[in-house]
Amino acid sequence: MRAVATLAGLAGAFVGVMGFLHTPYGRPLMRRLGMSCPATKVSPAGAEGVRLRAVASLRTAVPSPARPALGQALDVSRPIDVNAWTRAQGLSCVEEARPSHAIRCAGLAGHPAPDPKAPPADQIVFSFAPDGRLVGVDRLRSTLTAAEASRLFSRAAGELTATLGPGGQMIGDATPAYLAGGSMHTARLQYRYSDYLATITAMNISGRVVMHEQYESARGS
Repeated sequence: MRAVATLAGLAGAFVGVMGFLHTPYGRPLMRRLGMSCPATKVSPAGAEGVRLRAVASLRTAVPSPARPALGQALDVSRPIDVNAWTRAQGLSCVEEARPSHAIRCAGLAGHPAPDPKAPPADQIVFSFAPDGRLVGVDRLRSTLTAAEASRLFSRAAGELTATLGPGGQMIGDATPAYLAGGSMHTARLQYRYSDYLATITAMNISGRVVMHEQYESARGS
């Protein structure tokens, strides 16, 4: 049983590392390591096809009771709606066309959640399908202490649990002692539905803790 638990933990950590490398923060690290993400070389339609294939491997047959996404409406909001929201929040953002249409808000002076104790996010990225629907929201904080990451992870996890119920899958340990205990120590909470995916990850990267929240539509076109 101990061996099974160890293998499960290693598998979870590997998935977390690969997921992190494909986030907006992780992609520059991939470039420094001489790696590249194939999605940057495909069209928006091709990128959406890749996303939908990945989504199909993760979703379940159960519809979600709600689809929280940092205040956005997945499959409903359009770029004009998100741009209005980011301006109201005082965020500085740029739009990108490839590999998919995205609005990237970087170097944030503040953060959209009403939590003055929370460190600001490095980036919030809003991703759109080729038809203009909002299909993903990612928020990243990259320089947290273990105590900050544990508190923010617990808060985000609590909000998801209050909205979606206790059906999420928890991998790893979100306590400050565990997150501070070594590089690649990871805590991960994931919810999987037929129409919605949510993942919260806190990972120790060489002594600093990165926290990544991802809220994604699992619906097709």
